[in-house]
Amino acid sequence: MKLNTNKMFVYIFIAVCLLPALLFGSRMIWPTINDVRTGQTKEYPDIQPQRFAQARENVFAAALAVAQSFNWEIRLSAPEEGLIEAVDTTPLMKFKDDVTITIGTQGTETVVNVRSKSRVGKGDLGANAKRIRKFQAELAKRLN
Repeated sequence: MKLNTNKMFVYIFIAVCLLPALLFGSRMIWPTINDVRTGQTKEYPDIQPQRFAQARENVFAAALAVAQSFNWEIRLSAPEEGLIEAVDTTPLMKFKDDVTITIGTQGTETVVNVRSKSRVGKGDLGANAKRIRKFQAELAKRLN
């Protein structure tokens, strides 16, 4: 079997040039963070706590139901503390990411904060922000 040195050179050149470009490009799209919190992550200013004009108990029950519907592993469900701790496993690489949901009150409103944190790596390619947005959309749908 004869190797075509021209083709091999082209493949090596593409790999050497393309890989750094892909890595640089991904950093331009997604910030290099792996911990996203509602109202506290400057890289995602759109991700803010949710506010509902419903009883804390009802919001807690809906939040727990959403987490369960996403097949998250519920590690802690403490309604009296307004705390849900869960683990979401990514489908492809089976990474485990921790999700913490806190439900409290501010005046007459019930406030829901969410934190999603990857256990591995420095960057998550936007997975934690996507997870929070998906959770918030489903919770709003159930409560509105």
